[in-house]
Amino acid sequence: MYWIEIPSAYLEKDAIQLVSLPEKTFCLVFYEGAYVAFSRKCPHAGAPLAEGWCEGRFLVCPYHRQKFDLETGKGLAGQGNYIDIYPTKKDGDKWYIGVKPTFLQRIAHLFSNKS
Repeated sequence: MYWIEIPSAYLEKDAIQLVSLPEKTFCLVFYEGAYVAFSRKCPHAGAPLAEGWCEGRFLVCPYHRQKFDLETGKGLAGQGNYIDIYPTKKDGDKWYIGVKPTFLQRIAHLFSNKS
């Protein structure tokens, strides 16, 4: 995993932000003193989760009102689905998202370490 800085323009505390970086596109929301990064689309019908809202610790999908736990990503009982939650961390006044390298990045890394 490697860490990518989240540009400060996305660090609002009152709204869900759609963040598009070269490495990853995701949603970001401020919850309980930290930023939570999660999937940009609802797994049920592909709704844009940036248009959703939060009710307590749950993210609500704007299309069919499915709810997802902001800590675990799990949908409510009976939904049978989940959203991905990505690790975030704060270092100084900057926030970062943890991203797994893509298959091509892993292959390129293998070949770049060959002597």
